[in-house]
Parts: sequence; structure tokens; C-alpha cells
Amino acid sequence: MTGAVFGVGAAFLIGLSDLFGRRITLRTSAITTSSTIQGFSAAAILLSLFLWPGTLSARDVTLGALSGGGFALGLCSYHLGLTKSSAAVIAPLTAVLSALIPFVWVLIRGIQLSPLSAMGAGLALLGLVAATTSSPLDALSKAGIQLGLLAGVGYGLGQAVLLEVAASAGPVAIAGQRVAAFGFMIPLAVMTNNRVVAPKGVTGWGISAGVCAGGASIALFHGLRFDPVAAVIGISLFPLFSAVIGRVAYQDTLTKRHALGIACAVIGTIGVIVG
Repeated sequence: MTGAVFGVGAAFLIGLSDLFGRRITLRTSAITTSSTIQGFSAAAILLSLFLWPGTLSARDVTLGALSGGGFALGLCSYHLGLTKSSAAVIAPLTAVLSALIPFVWVLIRGIQLSPLSAMGAGLALLGLVAATTSSPLDALSKAGIQLGLLAGVGYGLGQAVLLEVAASAGPVAIAGQRVAAFGFMIPLAVMTNNRVVAPKGVTGWGISAGVCAGGASIALFHGLRFDPVAAVIGISLFPLFSAVIGRVAYQDTLTKRHALGIACAVIGTIGVIVG
């Protein structure tokens, strides 16, 4: 139960980060958006070290940095994908891989699942697949699908690496994750002639998006300590929040079949929690 609560909480924070981040993309670019979010999320987590320092170790910081590389790839690809296609396509597609990769990682590590949890996890993943493939043709694009897949791989690997971080590390590993991600984004922004930080007028959105993204990382880390399967499936629900936000705030296309797929993902997650 606790792992799922943290996972769903992380999913909600990702949805809020999307809401704020897309405000930046409308004014600048996906790369500037990603760089801004990583920078402010790193700052927020570094400040949290004063309240909860954790235990510093070279191994955990290194793992956090590797996770940051995955998250940098995922976030940049995700926001770039939103400029090519609808959130109704990008978010579920990203979520399928970002949940599947750490889920398989968990199974390889030998963590046992109850039959109900296994069925719930399967239903949640199938629901996300259905939500992705049920998107209208006018929302589909080859570039959008490719970027959604790339984002899913980045997020999935970034989350899977966190499974190897010691629980005592606390936000130290998460800080390493976000600092590394921001470090990866700086040269990318410079080489592509994009701003590293959002300009005046949308800086506030960047701070809000960064704080939410940092909070999502901390929530996921906590969830993985309690129940990695429930946490991974819980955070995979972020398409529910992203798609609704995209529909309400940005008039993205959202079909009944897409909503049904998301509903299956929710029911599957409940199965994981109960199991």
C-alpha cells in the first residue's frame, strides 16, 4: 500500500510538472524546458538535504548520476515529443516502457509477486498499451511515436537504476540524479542554440515544474524502498494526469477508448495494491 501511494503521488507530481513545463515549451523549446526543469528540481532537492541529509557514498551518488542520465533523456524526449504529437499519444507510450523496464528489472532480481499483484500489473500495462494504440490517427506521427519510445526507455532505465540505491542514501542519490541530468542538458542546450534556463515571463513556471519534478523523484525513491512493484506501477499512471491536463489546459485530443485504457491501468494498479 505505501509503495503504491508514493508511486501515485509521484505520478500526480509529474502531471503537474507537465502542466507547468508546457507553458515554457510554448514560449521557448523542449530543450529549454527540460533543462529548466532539471535545474530547478536539482536546486529543490539540494535544499532538501538540509532537512534530510541521508548517507553519502560514492556508489549511491554514481548510481544517482546514471539514473539522471536516463531521466535527462526521458524528459527531453518527452517534451520534444509533445511538440510533435498529442499528450494522449506520448504520455501512455512513455509510461508503458517506463513501467515495463523497471518491472522486468524487479522480476530479474527475484522479488516474488502474489497472483493478484501479477494480474494487476499485467492489466495496468495492457491498459496503457490500449490507451496508446487507441489514439486518433490525426494525433499520431512517426516522430512523436519514436520520441515517446525514447522517453520511455530513458525514464525506465533511470527508475530501474534507483532500485540498486541503498535506502540510507536518501535524497543524496536523488540529488546526484538531478544534478547529473542538468549537467547533461547544459551542453545540449548550448550546442543547439537554446537557452539553458527559461526567460523572464515563464521562469516561475520553470520553478514550479522543477519543484514538482524533484518531489516526484523523492516520492518514487521512497516508494521503491517499501514496494518496488507497486511504486513502479503507481508512477506509470502519470498519463492519467498528463492526458487530463493536456485536454483541459491545452485542448489535446482525448478519446473514449483512450480513457478506457487509462481506466484499465487504474484498476490494474488497485489490483497491485490489494495483492
